[in-house]
Amino acid sequence: MADLTSVTTLALLWVPVHLYLTQMDLIELKRWAGAILQPPARDVLKEQRVEEEMAKLRQWNYKLFSRFFSHLSFFSMYGFSYDAFALRELDSIFWAGGCIASYVQHLLIGQELLSMTPQRLKLFSGYHHLVTLLLSTITGMSASPLKFAVMYGLNTSIRFLLVLTFLDPWVSIPFQFLYTAVDLFVYVFVLEGTSAGMQVGPLCFGPFFICLLSIAASILIDSVLRARIYALLDTADAESLVSSFRRVLRGVCDGEVLLDSHMNVAKESECLKHLILTNVSLTGSSFLDLLADGEQHRFKAFIDSSTAAFGAQSQSTDATRWTHTAAPPLCLRVSLRGSEGVRVAADLYHVPVPGQADSEPSHLIAFKEDPELRARVPEAAEGAVPAALTEYRSSDGQNLRKSTSPMAQGDATSVRSGSTSRSSSAQAFLDLQEMFLLVDVDTELQDVQQVELNFKRQEEPLDVPSGLHSGMPSLRKLVKPTDWEKVRSKVSKFAEKVAREVEVQGKSMNPMTVQLPGHSGWLVVEEATLHPSQDTKIWLHLQVAPNWVSSGQRGAAR
Repeated sequence: MADLTSVTTLALLWVPVHLYLTQMDLIELKRWAGAILQPPARDVLKEQRVEEEMAKLRQWNYKLFSRFFSHLSFFSMYGFSYDAFALRELDSIFWAGGCIASYVQHLLIGQELLSMTPQRLKLFSGYHHLVTLLLSTITGMSASPLKFAVMYGLNTSIRFLLVLTFLDPWVSIPFQFLYTAVDLFVYVFVLEGTSAGMQVGPLCFGPFFICLLSIAASILIDSVLRARIYALLDTADAESLVSSFRRVLRGVCDGEVLLDSHMNVAKESECLKHLILTNVSLTGSSFLDLLADGEQHRFKAFIDSSTAAFGAQSQSTDATRWTHTAAPPLCLRVSLRGSEGVRVAADLYHVPVPGQADSEPSHLIAFKEDPELRARVPEAAEGAVPAALTEYRSSDGQNLRKSTSPMAQGDATSVRSGSTSRSSSAQAFLDLQEMFLLVDVDTELQDVQQVELNFKRQEEPLDVPSGLHSGMPSLRKLVKPTDWEKVRSKVSKFAEKVAREVEVQGKSMNPMTVQLPGHSGWLVVEEATLHPSQDTKIWLHLQVAPNWVSSGQRGAAR
């Protein structure tokens, strides 16, 4: 009695210390109890999605266990069948029949010979629990105390195994109470009148403990799985939202690219590759290396200020949360490094993307190219003007030196002083072979109503950048770099169709923006149509909008 008093006194003295150390657990328990008594309002659609995913997970889990137990049941079936034929006893035949039924069932489900549905899964769950309950009752009432102790441990293991197999607390918990009631009944029935009868009372504590442990495990596993599914659905929704937003950006801007927290390209961006005229994969490369010299510091400052304007980062005990504001995305004009040293001017728009794998946010960059500010050929030095600009060409193909008259010298000076603005135009017509003009002689200025130009490439380019800088016009140089992939794909598919079929009708294309060779202005094409021609060639008919935007108008519009 003194020992009991001492232990009780020490326990009571330690209670305040225990409550102080575990006060957070008590708060969490109170919150959890309140959530059970008054469940918070949840999204019905999301709850349905979670239930569907839980059903799929339970079916997949049961199929996995069935594949394993089909092999285990095969050997069990062999052993019990041998006992049934050898002993010819009722219990041996019963066990052999149960093993055969178990083997057939697990084989059909594990090898997907029998389709599994949520209703069938609940049916099989109840069936397994009933069989386990029946075996516990029969073995407990008909076995000796020693055999009962062995079978009791096996039945307890099966109870936990069923919890892990079906992952359904609504089916498992009621059967746990039935298991406990049967165990208590068998305890009293088996141990009554034996020398161990005095120990029945303390032994009854075991079934209650196992019951509570099984129920807690069933609820805990279900809660963890549901929380995991909630997190996966939220992640999938966030990724879908970002993906949809990126598709929208491709429509309103020239392209977009997703950067991680270290300013590396997280996902491949075909639009960015077309903008800087490269075919090399950019995934994992630093976006700062794509900026022109001197732009890195401006870009970093822009990202920091845009991130601060978009949301304030707040630390909490469990996670890093972002509080979004209504600040619009900021804009920065930068120069990107293109192939062969070409600098591409573009407007960058930035939005931080929280909730990624890193603690720091990722960055979604939308860009809009300004073709008028592409770096052009540098100012030509004295005497560096190409011969094509300083010599005339006669009709028979012979070169004629320009006159040395003052007027001619003035023209030469004019050519040299305007070499920067005219060099691209002159280069664009180096491969020009013929020109046909349809002239209206009834007009005062004899207007040219139709022009046909014939080009022939003088030499094949070594690579794509050199081909883009050559004088031969090409469809890639006509369209915007970010539209090139779409136009190329449609033109190639139409050419393949022309090669396969005899009669092909013209195919309309989406409106586009094109740039004439040697001009900085852009033409807005409201209708583009593909027509078949000969061999691998096709006709592309472009109908320009009445109010197309020129370079001067574009600058004024901005």
